[in-house]
Amino acid sequence: MPEMTNLTDRIAQLRDQKSRSAVLGGPEKKSPPPPPAETSRKLPERRMASDSFMLFSYTLLGVAITCQFLLIVWLDLV
Repeated sequence: MPEMTNLTDRIAQLRDQKSRSAVLGGPEKKSPPPPPAETSRKLPERRMASDSFMLFSYTLLGVAITCQFLLIVWLDLV
């Protein structure tokens, strides 16, 4: 077999061999069947865990909204 000069030639050669290979040319996997109706009941909604980053983010958002509201009121009065 002649030596391949670049990666494109090697990929083309592997594609040609794909139909002959049991690993590469094997049957495609089918998607699993949907679950039965009795097992697809609705699960209760989970609450998000509160952590310090969320608390900081919401506090910062609240301060920003309050400051913007106060700035609009102050500029409207002046």
